[in-house]
Amino acid sequence: MRVGQAVGYVGPAAHRGFDLTGMAADIAAQDPFLRRVFTFEAPGRSSPYGGFTVDPAGCQYYPLSSLDSPPGRPLAQSADQVAFFLPSGGTTAEPALAPRTHNDYAYQARAAAELVSLTANDVYLAALPAGSDFAFGCPGILGTLSVGGTVVLVEGPGADGCLAAVERERVTITSLEPAAARLWLDLPPRVRADVSSLRLVQIGGGPLDRATAERVGPALGCRLQQVLGTAEGLLTLTRPADPDETVLTTQGRPLSPGDEIRVVDADGVDVPEGEPGRLLARGPRTLRGYYRAPDRNARSFTPDGYFRTGVLARRTLDGGLVVTGHHTDVPSAL
Repeated sequence: MRVGQAVGYVGPAAHRGFDLTGMAADIAAQDPFLRRVFTFEAPGRSSPYGGFTVDPAGCQYYPLSSLDSPPGRPLAQSADQVAFFLPSGGTTAEPALAPRTHNDYAYQARAAAELVSLTANDVYLAALPAGSDFAFGCPGILGTLSVGGTVVLVEGPGADGCLAAVERERVTITSLEPAAARLWLDLPPRVRADVSSLRLVQIGGGPLDRATAERVGPALGCRLQQVLGTAEGLLTLTRPADPDETVLTTQGRPLSPGDEIRVVDADGVDVPEGEPGRLLARGPRTLRGYYRAPDRNARSFTPDGYFRTGVLARRTLDGGLVVTGHHTDVPSAL
């Protein structure tokens, strides 16, 4: 909130015993930006923060139910303006905000939805945090809503709760990180829910070992899609028509034909095809710089505009990517 100088916050008043409204008050007391806090309560819980209040720092607190739609039509924004910021902290302590524009993200969500043949009959389970790029728009929440499909939100990423939601809501597609996928697969058969509605599971956020990849289809009865998604814009995916070997061993090819990728050594020199190195990306959807982060920008981009993703990878002969890890001299995009 300090980097973005956010003036508003929306969230639950408390969650699992943690006072989120009090947290917002602490932030408002430290910085002059936050001035509007809208909170809501879980069903059946009474709010200790009901009604309108103002704290000593001048921050105003409202119940979310007090909001209504504006009286007139909202002003249209230019398609190339920033729509929102995605957090990109990677493995570092310093967070960064990646600006994404209306046109770049609308393209991403719709193109990814088309790639996996999403329809109004699909049900997407947001098993990962809704604010992550993977769950939000790869095609995720936005892609599903764009075709009239249904989105299911869960309390947390636990395998039991997620699989119960798959059975209850007849989920057809979801996105997981490798560790979560292994938890799903390792549940004993006697407690595993009915997941016959699933047709596709996306796995990304880190390297996926082949042994786990080979278990997805037989155990969950659906197709696997491997993904490399970055808050900064690069998105690669395996395709439904790809051979099994490609799906099991790679993170696919860029979503956009305008994306350019290079794999280089520590000196920025391109490595031979098939050799591992550092992944660089440039394209119409790649950010040109983090928000209010000049020092980070100076080390995150090459002089010719390639983004240093922080990902270690190698390229296959058919243009696919195999992610092998990340390096620490620039923030990781995994």
